Amino acid sequence: MMLRNLLLVGCALILSGCTSYEGHYAPSCIAYAGSEIQLEDDRYVWTKFTDQVEIDEDGNKIDPFPGFPRRGEYEKEGYEITLLGSGGAAVHTLFLFRFEGDIYLYTAEETAAYESTGERPVCPLQLQVQGTSN
Repeated sequence: MMLRNLLLVGCALILSGCTSYEGHYAPSCIAYAGSEIQLEDDRYVWTKFTDQVEIDEDGNKIDPFPGFPRRGEYEKEGYEITLLGSGGAAVHTLFLFRFEGDIYLYTAEETAAYESTGERPVCPLQLQVQGTSN
């Protein structure tokens, strides 16, 4: 418990004064399905992707992610990023982490697993350096 709190405080201190967390987040590994999130000027765009194509009985492509892309404003408090819906209600919370100079967005599930085991997620979203992607 003490180690977990120290890790959280450390991450919050490292990222709290930092504005370089804004940009394009994509999976940190080769992924055939997943999310990408753009954070810029207190606004976000959240898209999902997959290489799988499903076709209905009439031969029409089925949208695998209805409701995406999502757009809206976000709030940052410490190392928490809260994506807001149209009425200002929280729709998703992500957590900023820095590891070896790179910045990542962990989901709540990834953060909980990291806090309990100390093991980093396998393929979290990573802030992409302009002109590159993983």
